[in-house]
Amino acid sequence: MQNIRFNGFSMIHKALRSMLYDAAKDLQQTDFTNTEQTEQAIAKVEMVAELFDDHADHEDNYILPMVAAENAALVAAFEQEHVTDRALSKELQSNIAAYHAAETATERIKAGHKLFYTFNDFIAFNLSHMNREETVLNDALWNRYSDMEIGMANQKISASVPPEKLIVNVTWMMRSCNDMEIADFLKKLKAALPEQMVQMLMGMAQQELPANRYEKLLQQIREPATV
Repeated sequence: MQNIRFNGFSMIHKALRSMLYDAAKDLQQTDFTNTEQTEQAIAKVEMVAELFDDHADHEDNYILPMVAAENAALVAAFEQEHVTDRALSKELQSNIAAYHAAETATERIKAGHKLFYTFNDFIAFNLSHMNREETVLNDALWNRYSDMEIGMANQKISASVPPEKLIVNVTWMMRSCNDMEIADFLKKLKAALPEQMVQMLMGMAQQELPANRYEKLLQQIREPATV
C-alpha cells in the first residue's frame, strides 16, 4: 500500500470551505430589505474574504518559494490565481459599499443580489483553486520535500497568524475535519505549545465536537502522531 503523504493544505482548506458554505447559506436566506439581517451576513462574507486574502499571502510568502526554482511556470500560474482571488475580494467590498450607500428598499435588494452573485463567483473560484493546490501544488512539494520539511513550513505559517484569527481558524477546523486529522493536529501542538494553550485548544474541541467524538479524541491523543 502506498504511503499517504502529508497534505499541509487539508485542514485549513476544510475550514475555509465550511466558512464559505456557512456564509453562502446566510446570504441566500437574507432579506436584503432587513438591514440588521443583511449586516450579519455581510460580516461573514467580509471575514471569509479576509481569511482567503491571508491564505493567499501565506502561500505567496511561505509555500510557492519552496518550488519556485524548479517550477517557475507553476508558481507564476498560482500567483496569477491569487491576483484573481484578490480582485474578487475587492469586488465583494465594492458590492458591500454599494449596499451601504443604498437609500431605498429596491436599491438594497439590487445591491444585495449583486453581492450574492459575486460571492458565488468567489466561492466557485476558490473551490477550484484549493483543489489545484491540493493536487498540482502538492505534487510539486512532494517531489522535492519530505513530510517533515513541509510540516515545518506549515508551522511557520501558523506562527505568523495573529491569535484572534488563529482561534477562528482552529474553531472551523474542529467543525470541519475528521477525527484522525483533529487528533494528529492536537498531538503535534501538545508537543510544541505551553500546557495552558493546549488546555485552551482541548476546551475548543470539547465545545465544538459531539460528546462521543470528543471522548474518542481523548483516546486518540494518547497515541503517537503520524507525522
